[in-house]
Amino acid sequence: MDNNGLETTNRILPLVLARGEVDITLPLRNTLAVRTEEYDEPSLSVSEVKAWALSGELYVELVVQQESYYVVAETGLVDKDVSLHRMSQLFNVPEIGPGNIVEVSAEAVPQGNWSAVSEEGAGEATTLAGECRIKVKYVVSEHQPLAFYKPAGDTDATVLSETMEVECFCGKTEASYDISLPVEFGAIPKTTGEMHGHFVNVKATAMPGWVRVEGDVAVAVYYNDIEGNSREESFVLPFRRYLEFPEAVDGMLAAASSSVEIFTCRRNPESRKGEIRGLLHAEVRLSKLEALEVGADLHRGHVFPVPAGYPGHHGHHGHKTNPLLLEEVIAVGSSQTLIQREIIFSRPARKVREPVDAVVRNLQHEIIGNKVIVRGVLIKQIYAVDAATGAVFAQDVKEAFVHFVDVPGAAPGMRAHVRARVEFVSIEIRPGGETARQVTIIEIIVKVTRFIKKEIVSPIFPPIASPLPGPGPFPKPTGTIYVVRSGDSVWKIAQMFGVSMESIIAANNLQNPNLIFPGQQLIIPGR
Repeated sequence: MDNNGLETTNRILPLVLARGEVDITLPLRNTLAVRTEEYDEPSLSVSEVKAWALSGELYVELVVQQESYYVVAETGLVDKDVSLHRMSQLFNVPEIGPGNIVEVSAEAVPQGNWSAVSEEGAGEATTLAGECRIKVKYVVSEHQPLAFYKPAGDTDATVLSETMEVECFCGKTEASYDISLPVEFGAIPKTTGEMHGHFVNVKATAMPGWVRVEGDVAVAVYYNDIEGNSREESFVLPFRRYLEFPEAVDGMLAAASSSVEIFTCRRNPESRKGEIRGLLHAEVRLSKLEALEVGADLHRGHVFPVPAGYPGHHGHHGHKTNPLLLEEVIAVGSSQTLIQREIIFSRPARKVREPVDAVVRNLQHEIIGNKVIVRGVLIKQIYAVDAATGAVFAQDVKEAFVHFVDVPGAAPGMRAHVRARVEFVSIEIRPGGETARQVTIIEIIVKVTRFIKKEIVSPIFPPIASPLPGPGPFPKPTGTIYVVRSGDSVWKIAQMFGVSMESIIAANNLQNPNLIFPGQQLIIPGR
């Protein structure tokens, strides 16, 4: 409790620095290997989107998937082409910088009229050309320590309060793991080429002192077989590890991000079998939902919370207010959806390689009263053994789904964070091998939030006083007042002014040098 009769709760929250949306219009061209009689407008979707914060700019990478149906002129049959377009874009966002947390989503739709373009020297090929409109939404935030205040008994000021539920940051840890994936190729490889790995269907669960991380390591391998044919195959390794995390307790929210590096594939020259080796790098972040009481001091007109960690924040100096944007958590909901459908193989199969490479893409959502409608596409890459020849063949299966998740308190205009992971896949081949019954369970987790703006109370330090006149030696304070900016640290400020970290810590009586915040004023001692 401080000397103003208020209880203090220190927490670390993601403060929103910037949010918005931008539209991009890009030209797309896709060349088909045949001459077409007619075609439909393509279907476009964003299969992957990533973003990073730079100094004053947001860098976004996108993968747009284009599906085109057309009639082959020579045969009169309908065929389908699937192609991927990779692109990147820089957006001006002055408030952000390296190290900020970026959340981004994107949606693509065809724009204008698409047409078939004749190109010189293309032979029988047909090029479809048109435009794509991409809507990119982004939210950029950074973790900041804050002190939340509430009344504790009698106070010398009238205090009103309201309770808001926020997601508080509790810590993070990271680790690297050796990957050893035994594989059996569909043909004997002569040479292996590129290998790419991803960690998909990730789930992190907090428990006392530990966090369990599980998912699937999916590796795509390009190779040439002994007959000189180019091939591509993917393999899946179920992955589960336990990370020691002393701060973890039951009920905390755990989120994992990762990257996979694949180095080599060991194999015997005369065998289909081999071993893929690489590393998986995982980072786990812990947070918890907490109802914090926010007070409004009627005497000053201030609204808490107040930045934590600065000297004199209990009223010994003046204060000023700055806008503070937070995300209030309305509720979190989750449920499972079951997909049962028949698969028709391109040729009779006698067995399917397991585990199956399955992932959910193209997630979209719509918030209605107390529910969130989630739409997505389940994509499975199935490797089956031909019943007649024993050769391995690949077949992609895409299944769209719609699911409702109950989220009490959800309403249109709020924001939804949606994650989907494949929990279970089973494929049972029917007699004759032409079809199979497939069962998939997908877990969908939804967190609904809304942006709320509060006033943040920052200290206003008095100017450094001049020495008092009169006899006796008086210490003459020397130094500079520096206002902390986003991304600053005590070390960076010390390097900027050419002084030691210890002198800045001592001059400002910093109890925890790691907790400084934008707007805080620091005394920089003279050299």
